[in-house]
Order: sequence, then structure tokens, then C-alpha cells
Amino acid sequence: MSTMNFKSESEADLPSKTQLKQEAIELKQLGKHLTTLSSAVLRKLPVTEILISAIEEFNRLPNSHGAQRRQLQFIGRLMRDLDYAAVMKANDDLESSQLRKQKKPSVAKVLSQRILESGDSEITALLAQYPQLERQTMRQFYREYQRSDEAGRGKYESKLRNYLQQQINS
Repeated sequence: MSTMNFKSESEADLPSKTQLKQEAIELKQLGKHLTTLSSAVLRKLPVTEILISAIEEFNRLPNSHGAQRRQLQFIGRLMRDLDYAAVMKANDDLESSQLRKQKKPSVAKVLSQRILESGDSEITALLAQYPQLERQTMRQFYREYQRSDEAGRGKYESKLRNYLQQQINS
């Protein structure tokens, strides 16, 4: 008696382990990208409020003891219920519309670059123009930028830019 290796119809319809793994990787990449977006932008995407709060929690967590890694896994788990294609399309549409809007660099970006190039003299000049800014905060970002290596400088430049954006636009 020969045994034939036939798959039932229900087994043939199931995705392979490779396909499942690839989908999981894509969801993780999308989740990691979503953690870089602001809450306002996230609310424009077809995502749940639970996912938005999980992403906000990720951004508040320190990276010690793998807290962010575990939170990212949780975000991936929440994203399984989402329509991946719809989220990607909405994200791409938002990015393309933002690229069209950002033909010139923002005021905060220009100011942060000037601070990082000139230091205290530029901070003093900015305080005269924008009294709501805090000298100590800007000097802290400037010092951390100067102390860090090439890889870490982007983080402090971004933090300074975000600080300026919030203070100037509020």
C-alpha cells in the first residue's frame, strides 16, 4: 500500500511559515516606523486608539532592560488586527502630501542648525527674538550634541528641533 502525500483543501489555503514570517517582519517594520510619527499624524491613519496609546507609551519608555523591545512586540501584536495595506497607503499619502508642503525647511530646523553651528551666541540672539525659550534647555541640547559621536548627534539635533518647534508654534 503506497501512502500519497496529499494536502487537504484547507491546508492548501493556509499561508506557509515563510509567508507568515515575512508578514510578521513587515508588521514589525511598519510598527517601528509608526513609533516615529506624532500622535496627531497617527490619528490620521486607520489605526485603533489602543495602538496609538501603545505607541505613545513606547516613546515614553527608556530603552533599559529591553522595555522598548517588549513594547514594540506588543505593538506588532496589536497591528495583526489592522489592514496592513490600508495603513501603508494612508501613511504613504500623508508622507507625499507632507513632502509637497515642505518645500522650504521649517523655522525650527533653520534655528536648530544655527544653534548647533554657533552655540551660545546664537542662543542669546534667539532669546531676544523668542523670550518663551529656555536658555538652559537649549544649552543642554547643544552640549549633548557637541559631546556625542557622529551617530548620536542626529538624536540631539532632532530633540532641539522638536523643542523649538513646540515653543515657537505654541
